[in-house]
Amino acid sequence: MKIFKKIIPLIYIFIISCEKEVDWDIVPQDINTIVVDCILTNEFKKQEIRLSYPMFDINEQPKPVTGAKVKVSYNQNEMIFEESEHTKGLYISENSFAAAVNVKYSLTVDLDTAFYKAETYMVPIFPGALPKLIYDNKKFSIDWSNPKFSPFEQAKYVAVINWNHLPGYEHPDSISKAKIEFYTLNTIDVNYIIFPQEKERVFFPPGSIINISKYSINNEYGEYLRAVLSETQWQGSLFENERDNPQGNISNDGLGYFATCAVLRDTIIAGFEKK
Repeated sequence: MKIFKKIIPLIYIFIISCEKEVDWDIVPQDINTIVVDCILTNEFKKQEIRLSYPMFDINEQPKPVTGAKVKVSYNQNEMIFEESEHTKGLYISENSFAAAVNVKYSLTVDLDTAFYKAETYMVPIFPGALPKLIYDNKKFSIDWSNPKFSPFEQAKYVAVINWNHLPGYEHPDSISKAKIEFYTLNTIDVNYIIFPQEKERVFFPPGSIINISKYSINNEYGEYLRAVLSETQWQGSLFENERDNPQGNISNDGLGYFATCAVLRDTIIAGFEKK
């Protein structure tokens, strides 16, 4: 009995790909709504709310919403926000006040053609360690030692760095300031923690002034920020999310978010940071 062996040839297929530049004509949509940018804090001061219209170009300057009737209500109080005489679209409270924890705040924006409202509340903030500074090759950079996953607290950190007061950086055309944001959210995101994308490090000289602000974040605001990060900073990783508009808390299809946050602020001078 003869045994016939079946020989299966191996076929190697080489796929050669090439890139071709394609220009897409983006047709702006007629989005008849506004963008709300507001964080009320626990600082006793005149609070601010910015209103603008949606942008369709990455380099476009936002068009301010003017002539709106804006107010914030809480408990039995009502705060009226008047539009700034110097900055269009910026609305400032008539009186100073400080937002408080576990109080419901309601925002209303009344235009001639539409009405928008939103509600939010503030959660406590816990003191945290300041970020560490790394010194390398005569320059400093920020090392965020805060954990990227925290089941106990969500927070937004903002570092505003300025060194235009130092010799050699006084010229207006020189790069002499930067703003960095960092978040601690109570979710584990593969595209942020496990497979993060590369980020540019900001270096600054000794003597730079670093103003650090830490904002408390409630669960709803945390979900919104996570959606914004998924559309911006987290894009480019191995597991990108499908593009979509983040859903805020503004009614009538309004964009943006109305938030109240407790805040802690501190200042570091590079080379003289606190121990």
